Parts: sequence; C-alpha cells; structure tokens
Amino acid sequence: MKKILLTMLMAVMAMSAFAQNVADAYICDLSGTPTNIRDAPNGKVVQTLKDVDGGYVVTLLETKNNWWKIDPEVDIYGDVEEGEDVVKLKGSKTGYWVHYSVLQFTIAGERENVIRTKPSSKAAPVKFTEPSYLAEIELRPLEIFGEWIKVITVDRRYTGWMPIGSICSNPLTTCP
Repeated sequence: MKKILLTMLMAVMAMSAFAQNVADAYICDLSGTPTNIRDAPNGKVVQTLKDVDGGYVVTLLETKNNWWKIDPEVDIYGDVEEGEDVVKLKGSKTGYWVHYSVLQFTIAGERENVIRTKPSSKAAPVKFTEPSYLAEIELRPLEIFGEWIKVITVDRRYTGWMPIGSICSNPLTTCP
C-alpha cells in the first residue's frame, strides 16, 4: 500500500513540475507568410497558420535550441464563430514546434522591476535606458527555468528573466 501511495505521489509531483513549465504566448509572425508549424526543431513543416483577425495563442510546453514545442490545440482570438475558436494541429507524431521569433507576449500588471537579471525575485532588475520603454514592451520567450521564463525584447535590446505569472498572452488587450 505504501509503495502505491508513494508511486501516486511521485506521479502527481512530476505532473505539477511539468505544469510549472507551461506558459502561453501569441503568434506574431512578421514575415508576411503563414506561420510554419514543424514536427521537430527546424524539422519538416506539417501545418501552417494563416493570418487571422485577432491572432493565435499557443501553450508553450518545452524549449530546445530556440524552438518551442506547443500544445496541439491552438486558440484563435478575435471575431470567429463559436466552435471555430480552436485549431487542432495535425500531421506530426513527434509534437509541434515553432521558432521563438514568431512568439510574443507582454507584461501583465505592474511592469517596473518585473524583468530580472537572473531567475530570482532577489536578483537585480534589468535597467532600461528609457522609462517609457516599459509602457509597450513586447517580449519573446527564450527558455524556462522553474517558474521563471527568460525573455528578450522584440528589438533584441534587453534580455532577462520574469515570473511566468507576469505574462500577458492576450494579443488584443493588455492584461491587468
């Protein structure tokens, strides 16, 4: 009985550790072409996402060499018919991957001192040269460490770490 309980406890702990490594981001592909979904990092294109009003939100599962494995259910934001607000990815047995350069999010709530030099609330905040920079900061995800996500600004001027809970992944609004 103890062995069964211990096994169950370890399974729950493993699932919650995995759940901590999940974040949402929206697709912001500035290439002017549909976004490629691949079967592996830099692998074969298995599906594309064409531009839609509002955009797509994906759940990030893991990262490997600047590529993100995403959940196969992709949410569509904007004016869509009920029941058509999800795209179910198909065509891969190894998962679905997108490059970090097409993913984006902003900071939810208080923006000042959210981005840190290391994945710790005790680490020094990243110093931005212009105070207004934080008002419309757009970030791309680089990697995950526990409950922290390493980010880079879209213009590649700043890099740092922020708590996953501070992500705003809604492409249409700013989060509170």
